[in-house]
Amino acid sequence: MSERANIRDVATCAGVSVKTVSRVLNDHKYVGEATRQKVEAAMSQLDFRPSVAARILAGTKSGQIALIYDNHSPYYMNRIQLGCWQRCQHPSWIRFM
Repeated sequence: MSERANIRDVATCAGVSVKTVSRVLNDHKYVGEATRQKVEAAMSQLDFRPSVAARILAGTKSGQIALIYDNHSPYYMNRIQLGCWQRCQHPSWIRFM
């Protein structure tokens, strides 16, 4: 079984830098159309799919929340989790995510 293609493989295949591939993936406005097509062709040829894990590690936002508590009552845990869920759904919170 072969390994999945990564961003470096795409850059080598397209003859561009890793940063250029990253700019194409993030739909950066300062990438020329010819370069964008070359990178997209390389991604297609290599069957490249961006790694969600790599994107989370490279960024500053994971979209995850950790809950730490010391009361193991099921009612208490349920109320805490429900409160967190409701707060995450509130429109004023979404702008921070």
